[in-house]
Amino acid sequence: MAENYVDVNRYKVGANQVLLEKDPVAEEEPLLIQLRQQEQTQVFSLTMRTPGEDKELAFGLLFSEGVIKGKNDVESLDYLLDSSKEPKNILEVRLSDKVTLETARFERHLTSYSGCGLCGKTSLQALELKQSRAFKTPDLKLSNQLVKTLKELLAEQPLFSLTGGVHAAGLIYIHDGKLATESAPFFEDVGRHNALDKLIGHELLNNDLAQSGLLVLSGRIGFELVQKAIMAGFSTIIALGAPSHLAIRAANQFDVALIGFAKDNSFNLYTSHRELITT
Repeated sequence: MAENYVDVNRYKVGANQVLLEKDPVAEEEPLLIQLRQQEQTQVFSLTMRTPGEDKELAFGLLFSEGVIKGKNDVESLDYLLDSSKEPKNILEVRLSDKVTLETARFERHLTSYSGCGLCGKTSLQALELKQSRAFKTPDLKLSNQLVKTLKELLAEQPLFSLTGGVHAAGLIYIHDGKLATESAPFFEDVGRHNALDKLIGHELLNNDLAQSGLLVLSGRIGFELVQKAIMAGFSTIIALGAPSHLAIRAANQFDVALIGFAKDNSFNLYTSHRELITT
């Protein structure tokens, strides 16, 4: 398997010390799967993935969605050039004439990823055009104790405590430079994207996304979660899991402080916001 990771700089914040270190993070890029049958082409899916094993990914997705019944339903797979001129993000699958295509299935696949480009650069450019809300920067320093408090709030969410099988997203309001944990809205869902969408919807309906706060996430941080946070105007993201390289790129480009691996006694800062840290 190829080494699908990128070395990035991070600030490792521990007990009374801050170390600037290299950290390997998983690579993330979009893959567009396009189907061809005779002379007709149809986009089937646009999904974020770790590059590599694209053939296996395409076959597995097409089979699990009922498009193909076996490997003989596919005549060939070829990469096409995208806007970056690199043949790695668009995969054309040529199907046998005996395969029946259903357009409705394609529309369902594309809905979730309609805002994504075909490469990291394209995705970030599209996001820059969409982003319209000014960031609400919290007047608060980041410390181990603060991050530990947020981590404990995530662990106290009722459905997670009961089942251990959901993701959570919360917004910790900042009032007069202090955490307002008692009024923090949290939402849970089996899908981490859904949990964040619920939180953003709540803030839009109740506060018009005008509250300053810290976005707290229970899992890893992919590009799409950072994209949603940027659209909502959240300037600080704190997560229990690891970020992808494209998530870090997006956060740096839009001046969002991105923290991962939040633990009881340490956390990693993956963006250039050293001034926010206090030990």
